[in-house]
Parts: sequence; C-alpha cells; structure tokens
Amino acid sequence: MAARVLIAVAVVAIATIVALYLSIVRSQGGPPSDTPLVVPFVASYLALMAALLAASLFTPAASRPALRAAASAGLVFMGVLAAFTIGLAILVAAAPAIASAVLATRARPGGTTVASSGVAVLLAVALLVAGFEFTWSYLVCPASGESGGSTASFLGHSSSYDCNNGVLTRH
Repeated sequence: MAARVLIAVAVVAIATIVALYLSIVRSQGGPPSDTPLVVPFVASYLALMAALLAASLFTPAASRPALRAAASAGLVFMGVLAAFTIGLAILVAAAPAIASAVLATRARPGGTTVASSGVAVLLAVALLVAGFEFTWSYLVCPASGESGGSTASFLGHSSSYDCNNGVLTRH
C-alpha cells in the first residue's frame, strides 16, 4: 500500500511538472527555437518515467524493482541536468519514486533483482543521453533572419552553427 501512495505522489508530481514546464515554455514567446525537439523530448521523457512508475503497479512483483529503479534514475539524472530550471521540482518528484524502488527491491532481495534494476537504470540514463544528443543536434533555422549558437553534447561532439535566412552553416 505504501508503494502505491509513493507512486501516485510521484506520477501526479511529474504530470504537474510537465504541464507547468510546457505552459512556461509556451508563454515565453519570442522567435522559435533553433532546437525545436528539446522541449517535446523533455516532456515526453518525463511522461515515460511516470508511465514506468504507473506500469510497475500492474506488473509482476519481479519486474517492479527494475521499472521503479529506471524511473528513479531517469528522474534524478534529468533533475540534475535541469538544475537551473525545473530540476529541483523533478528531484522532489524523484524522491517518492526512489522510495518505491527501495521498497520493491527489499520485497524481492537477490542478485537478479539488483542486476535487472542495474540494467534498467543504465537503459533509462542511456535513453536520456541519446535523446538529448539527437535533439541538441537537430537544428532548424528560421526562414528569415539570423541566429546562431552552439550545440551541446555529452560525447564531445558539440559544434557551432549559424542560421542566415533559412540556411544552416555548421562550423
């Protein structure tokens, strides 16, 4: 019963964070972003972590620790990355997710539980890194005007770019 409450709190918190995040981004106005996929990716990733937590309520007990560990790791990693924006709120939502993962792991102690949870954590973080690598490098230039900047990368593949009347030039 405690795990259900923890998961419900985390899922509601994540849904609230996503809704607020999207409304804040939409209310900022200004020209469209050169990296238009970042915001949808962040919102989708957070929704996926909430879905993993919710799904863990309906799966066999053996898979619950892995699903909850994956969601916890994804939320913590995203919270740290977004520390200057929505990160603190994400870390607050991660706390009950972590607690539910600990409860699920304690309920099924053993090497298989630890191994499957470890793999799930790695997959959740790898998905986040891969998603950011893709969304940070997917650039769209506005049809008119000039802009530019640099792309971010976890893997050291960052580059600078310029947009000039719809034409992208990478440096």
